[in-house]
Amino acid sequence: MNSKPIISIIIPVYNREKLIPETLDSIVLQSFTNWECILVDDNSVDDSFRIMLKYKSIDARFKVFKRPQALKKGANACRNFGFLKTSGSYIKWFDSDDVMLSKHLEVAYNTVIKDELDFVITDTLNFSHESGKIEGKPFEFDKNKESITAKNFALNRIGWITDDFLGSRKIVENIRFNENITTDGDEYNFFVKLLSQSFNGAFIEEVLTHRRVHDNSLTNIHGEDTAHYIGKVANIKFQTAKDLVLSNDLDLIRWFLSGYMQFAFKLALVNQTIPFKFSSFKLICRYYSVSKGLAFILAIITVNYFKKGFNIMKYARK
Repeated sequence: MNSKPIISIIIPVYNREKLIPETLDSIVLQSFTNWECILVDDNSVDDSFRIMLKYKSIDARFKVFKRPQALKKGANACRNFGFLKTSGSYIKWFDSDDVMLSKHLEVAYNTVIKDELDFVITDTLNFSHESGKIEGKPFEFDKNKESITAKNFALNRIGWITDDFLGSRKIVENIRFNENITTDGDEYNFFVKLLSQSFNGAFIEEVLTHRRVHDNSLTNIHGEDTAHYIGKVANIKFQTAKDLVLSNDLDLIRWFLSGYMQFAFKLALVNQTIPFKFSSFKLICRYYSVSKGLAFILAIITVNYFKKGFNIMKYARK
């Protein structure tokens, strides 16, 4: 084995003492062996850290860290910190409760090299934590019809989970997980940003991951019809619009701002606090116009006090 690993696997961990052994065992059993696994504990209060240290003592390819107290709590801060500790030419993020099938790394890496790609996207099946039964896929779409673009990903025409991605260090080194997104949507934000740069990527039509679905899954919140959920969506849309300023993708920035305005209006309708109301005003003025920014604020005020303003908001989002 070369002294320098080819693939760096990064896993944020928080209170996974009952699940992390199965995940780490699946990595040990990979047919591709030239890897390092960076485990970043988010200051767990259970036995997770001790278990990770045990794996490290048995297999030096595991490297164990705690999230520095100065960093914001959450999986994204752990992922960003973990990336700084990597040395591999290819990067794989993985979740602490999921399972790699034995040829996961081998198939993904061989495809990247053979086809001279920046990244590949593998496939995943969900399985029930309670019963162990397969419960379909996280995303269902025709990979032969839908191309990999930032717009297709943003509009959910295509999609994947963090586990599905294997990419070159070069394609990810200037992208970071947004640490202000601490709930579902972190990977969505990350991959929209990644796809807004030039790339050469491809799908692999092979299931190489089993994703555990249970009550504590980070992604098990879709479909909530609550003010709390609406607030999460508004947050993700604004954060993503703001992050895309660096790539200057005008169409996508406007699309995300339009979505943010829609969900901000829904929050105002039920008298909930609107995140980034004044920061968003500046961005709307910049990427739409001052009149649209003013219309957005006026619509929020009108719906707050009079439960009206739908047409004003419609004008702002045009």
